[in-house]
Amino acid sequence: MKYYHDLVEQLSEKWSKKYKDSIDCNNPKGFSQKAHCQGRKKNESLNEDITRRELNQIEVYVDKLYSAIGVDVEFTRHFLERLNDPRNVRDITPAEVIRLFREAYKKHGKKIAKLGANAEAVIKDMTTDINMPFVIKYDRRNGELDLIAKTVMRKKSFRTPDQVFVHDDYNAE
Repeated sequence: MKYYHDLVEQLSEKWSKKYKDSIDCNNPKGFSQKAHCQGRKKNESLNEDITRRELNQIEVYVDKLYSAIGVDVEFTRHFLERLNDPRNVRDITPAEVIRLFREAYKKHGKKIAKLGANAEAVIKDMTTDINMPFVIKYDRRNGELDLIAKTVMRKKSFRTPDQVFVHDDYNAE
């Protein structure tokens, strides 16, 4: 009877986050790891991708915000594809995209507007590890600068030769 009690106690122990993260779901070892990977896959499939329609709604909000400094915001098709990319580890949510633009506007809006045409830079959020490279183009049709968000990614060690506009909650002004 004691053996049964020990077995139940071992089975009821929870795995640590470190152990769960270390499991290679391309090559799971044993029944438990296979079951864990199936559950992880199921949870990932429940995550909703950001649609083009949602991105358009975000663009309307961000355009209103940046219009005060004479900048129009546009998203590339690649930006949308990269929002929903599994390499981000954790999905980038619409709220995080809005926060990225809002905080960049608050802290660096005037500097971004002064970059001028053909400038390239990156907006980086240290809290969420989201990086967004962009280019500034002059739009002759409407006589304003376009901030074209080229791509976006969640990556801690992102490196670039371009100017970086960093936002960090801990050092917020």
